[in-house]
Amino acid sequence: MPYKRGRPLIDLFPLFRIASAWTFLLIIPVSMLVNFIQHRTRYKYRYRIYGIKKAVTVSNHTTFFDPVKIAFLTLPRLIFQTLLGATVEFPVLGTFIRLLGGVPLHGGKKGYDKLLEISEKAFKYRRYIHFYPEGECFLYNQEIKKFHTGAFRLSAELNIPVIPLVTVFSEGIFKPWSFFGRTLPNEKLVVMEPVYPVQYIKRDSNGDITLESIREFAEGVRQKMQREIIRRKGSAVFYRGQLQRIKGLND
Repeated sequence: MPYKRGRPLIDLFPLFRIASAWTFLLIIPVSMLVNFIQHRTRYKYRYRIYGIKKAVTVSNHTTFFDPVKIAFLTLPRLIFQTLLGATVEFPVLGTFIRLLGGVPLHGGKKGYDKLLEISEKAFKYRRYIHFYPEGECFLYNQEIKKFHTGAFRLSAELNIPVIPLVTVFSEGIFKPWSFFGRTLPNEKLVVMEPVYPVQYIKRDSNGDITLESIREFAEGVRQKMQREIIRRKGSAVFYRGQLQRIKGLND
């Protein structure tokens, strides 16, 4: 059944977790094949996630298939991925998305507190929870937009690292849209070194984490990711602007 507000954001009931694992193993490899045909997807430094028992992962959001690419990265381990709450609440499709690890995000302090509470329990079953901190999908973009801070606050509260994942696009051998050229970019997902909250986080006189230090944390990670795109000469020639939301589903 789809998510209904007021229920736990992540269903940790044993039968649901079993159904989720089977859904992952049946759907993600097939979907990844489609993504590979489109974008010749490759992974770089995949080993960097293996020895970390708990982490928040973040990435630039550049294609409709990003959730597939992220889920395939961690297989055979499973991953939770955050998304707009309205998407998970949609009948039938909402249930399917939840089976694939979808975690609804709702704004405000109350929504964040629910996420923090369930995340502490959810990390007993999966090592990673993924965020797209730009908040929207910008098709084939190579200039990362300003980050929202939720992922970084969660990292700081739980004292676990953030692992940045960067999608870098290339044009291929021939000029795009020429006779032999590509109409969609090649993509490479680069797993960067973990970033630990202690590098940025500060506390006030009451021992609470300061909002400014969380913002610095988010911006510091964003800049590291942007430098990686520049270093690898990521191509922006395919950029198409913000992906439009689906009317009636997540608009």
